Amino acid sequence: MSIAKDNLAMILRHLARSLKEQNWTAILVEFVLLVLGVFLGIQASNWNAQREEDAKARAFLERIRINLETDAHSIQRREVFWTRVIAYGKQAIHYAETGEKVDGSAWKTVLAFYQASQLWQWATSDSTYQELRSGGELGLIRDQVLRDALSRYYVENGPGTEYLFMLQPEYRRIVRGLTPQTVADHIWAKCWRQPNPGEQYLYDCDAPIPEAQAQAILDRYMNDPDLLPELRFWVANQSVSLVVISNYTPLVKDMLARTRLNSVP
Repeated sequence: MSIAKDNLAMILRHLARSLKEQNWTAILVEFVLLVLGVFLGIQASNWNAQREEDAKARAFLERIRINLETDAHSIQRREVFWTRVIAYGKQAIHYAETGEKVDGSAWKTVLAFYQASQLWQWATSDSTYQELRSGGELGLIRDQVLRDALSRYYVENGPGTEYLFMLQPEYRRIVRGLTPQTVADHIWAKCWRQPNPGEQYLYDCDAPIPEAQAQAILDRYMNDPDLLPELRFWVANQSVSLVVISNYTPLVKDMLARTRLNSVP
């Protein structure tokens, strides 16, 4: 831009000299050069601004893509984890309703009651979208289909599903309050693992106590009038959560495909 300014300054000096000399041919040529120089300067400025905006748009799309990939992985892991929690919960409910232990084992049934209280909440990775939204820069996402899909995913679905995904069940408090500390410590040490914040696994494990003690814990569970209704509610909530979060998978895949397509220069 400094070179263009220098050229314009030189043209203006020549034009001023030609005006003094009344050299009309030179005046016409220099006027045309002046107009052309201004036009090219504006075009260059616009081109630079557009290039900067395009680079900014691609950077935001890349960040959104990373957020969506994070969600895709976290959804997959929640599906596995919640399915396991639901299975444990149904085993515990079956015992409460029929008296039939898991594989005939009091310990495995105690474990089912405890593992049914496991919790792994979920929320979208929406930092980039919220930054664009709060800054009034959603227009940087020029693909209208992608912009609408992101709005549905991050904004419209959020309030309606937050209750499902972020619930702290009362059952969790009840069953853990009724479980002896030594048993709880054993379950955390041998029947659960979290290698990092993005992974969580539940396992069956050997009993730390005799069957008679495990049966006494089951009797304590059954003597609490609130435990079974709260367990039924929690299992139902997790089942609905599993259906809802599974429905996000094709939406996330489609948005990922569109972010990759729109990221191409």
